[in-house]
Amino acid sequence: MKSLCETADVNKSTFYLHYKDIYDCADRLRDTIVDELSAVFAPYNFADIINNFSVILEIIMDIFEKNRDLYMPYLKSSSLASSLCQMKKLILGKVLERVDDTDRCNGITRCTVSFVIGGIISVLEQHEFADIDHQAILALTEKVQNGFS
Repeated sequence: MKSLCETADVNKSTFYLHYKDIYDCADRLRDTIVDELSAVFAPYNFADIINNFSVILEIIMDIFEKNRDLYMPYLKSSSLASSLCQMKKLILGKVLERVDDTDRCNGITRCTVSFVIGGIISVLEQHEFADIDHQAILALTEKVQNGFS
């Protein structure tokens, strides 16, 4: 806590005015990321997510680039792996809400949605944003829309 408060340039008592503990702080950051990503996906059903994949990925990359200093340590922290897993589940649930009722229970549809959402999060986790330029986004879009072979 001491190191976190020193880095943030806040007093520990100020921190505890806003958060119960470090885990509450991490959960709130997770919820902020979930809300931002959910807002990106909200206008689309799943077919539209695939059809507009490059636009969606560009917006997501922009969000993470603007919040790099805050979001990258969260994404790369092994101690927050369970919180990151929860974040993926929450986003997956929100995207599945936009899938037609008949398809929502279909195992293949659930796996496909999970694969796409998990892939987006994994790209964010594994790569520095400089590696993911417009050309990389177009290549990923091509693979998502037309297959990986």
